[in-house]
Amino acid sequence: MSCKYLLDPNWWLVVFALVAVIVAIWTQYKQTHSFKLTIGADLAMKLDERFNEHDFLKIRVVAAKALRTNSDVKRAEDIFDFFDTVGLFVRLGALDPRIAHSLFFHWINLYWRAGEKYIKAEQQKAKLKWDEFAKLYAVTRRFEEKRDPSSENLSPTPELTATQLDDEIALLDEG
Repeated sequence: MSCKYLLDPNWWLVVFALVAVIVAIWTQYKQTHSFKLTIGADLAMKLDERFNEHDFLKIRVVAAKALRTNSDVKRAEDIFDFFDTVGLFVRLGALDPRIAHSLFFHWINLYWRAGEKYIKAEQQKAKLKWDEFAKLYAVTRRFEEKRDPSSENLSPTPELTATQLDDEIALLDEG
């Protein structure tokens, strides 16, 4: 490149314009990422609030009792539906899977494993029923495997599952 280009004000104008475009794109990307994180965190807090509000605790107790006794497991469907919705938010990118894992893995794992036979039987009738819940279970399980490969939740014993269901059943006794 010859020095005459360095002295040409039009050349510098092009350079500055390109730099300005790159900075604008980078700034927009960072703002979008920050906004998406803020919206995702807000969504996560709302889901967590819903999951722990008194009316939903009643639903969790009913579901845990049904799964614990393996009778009228249909009563656990509201929980499966909740996690199906969480799974949809994760798949669409509205909720970061790491946040879903952090907030809900214990319960995703518990309700998936306790209800898996019922869920799979229902999926034989309607293939996509709770499909997002299945994907959410798989995604959050992978995070758990990376985070703690020796986690007892990765291969819970029937006794551990029963204890965890009993803990859910006792939720309203404590509060």
